[in-house]
Amino acid sequence: METLVSVDQRELAVRRERLLRLHFELKRLGASVRVRRPRNGRWRLRVRRDGWSETVMCAGADGAYAYVTAHGRLLGTASEVRYVAQVLLWMVERRVR
Repeated sequence: METLVSVDQRELAVRRERLLRLHFELKRLGASVRVRRPRNGRWRLRVRRDGWSETVMCAGADGAYAYVTAHGRLLGTASEVRYVAQVLLWMVERRVR
């Protein structure tokens, strides 16, 4: 028997996969990064440096995903992982939101 998977579970799995791709890219660049799933089920990635942090989430549906900060700033599409990683490092290093 196959397990039934709802659309919401598939969307959360895709968003988690996209955040893990960004996590890998940030680790490759030497950033301090952590991926967590809070109780509400939305995966979040936190980049830290010198007491400053930035929280990033993956938003979207139906194959169109983008990286968004907790403050609502659109960083780029999910296909621009390297560019988004560089922008995040720049934001954290200069303490810019």
